[in-house]
Amino acid sequence: MCLKNNILHSLLAIAIFYVPASASTIDKASDDMWAEIDNAIAGQNWNTADSLISCVINSQPDDATNVMLLSNLGMIRHYAGNDSLALATLSLAHKAAPASVTILANRATVLTAMGRVTDAITDYDTIQQLDSTYSDTYLYRGLLQLYSGNFEEAFADLQQREKLSPRNEDTLIALASYYTITEDNENAITYYTSLIRANPQAEYFAGRALCALRLDRLVDASEDIADGLDLDPDYSELYLCRAILNKKRYCNDDAQSDADRAISLGASPARVHALLGL
Repeated sequence: MCLKNNILHSLLAIAIFYVPASASTIDKASDDMWAEIDNAIAGQNWNTADSLISCVINSQPDDATNVMLLSNLGMIRHYAGNDSLALATLSLAHKAAPASVTILANRATVLTAMGRVTDAITDYDTIQQLDSTYSDTYLYRGLLQLYSGNFEEAFADLQQREKLSPRNEDTLIALASYYTITEDNENAITYYTSLIRANPQAEYFAGRALCALRLDRLVDASEDIADGLDLDPDYSELYLCRAILNKKRYCNDDAQSDADRAISLGASPARVHALLGL
């Protein structure tokens, strides 16, 4: 589906839950040290940030703020590609503060990146028990359920997310993705339309075009493809959609040309061939 890879990428790219140091912590670490930490995080110099935060933690082993520093450190290690170490760090933080929603959300992110979907869902379940209004729980758990094929559970979560954050772009993307994957094209179009009105993006036009193609609304699909290419002439999904459109119009040479273009821009050859029946 058009948004599947983008949704998953978004799911695995949750921002660091960086918690500024308290005044008591700053008293025990120099202003220069905190400036270095801030600069390292801003510059995505994860190894430097790791070393500096570890130094702060080791210099104040009994400080109550260390638990949130551990949470930040876990995410820094995740972004550095050290997921096993990140998980161990976040589990240590969770043991020290088992009611912290932030720590659990961070750990769920790392577990997702490691492919441990069941464990990530368990952490989201715990978050829901701790704070049923924490809307990201329903978004990310819903997406995990969706890509696991658990459509009823996914829909329940995404509906709850919509109740809590109805205008949020991630909410609209998730529901557009859900309806696209479950081939409820009319409902998917409604959400893509909301996304396009709020923030026109090539991927949203591609998503809506694919739904229009499934409904044989070829003129609508053609217009969306053209509008999307105006925004991003190198977006592979739009060429895939145009290949499908051209095949439906019996322009087989043009369909093959667009299919080749989609693959050259990064589309999966197997997916292209499956959708086009090549």
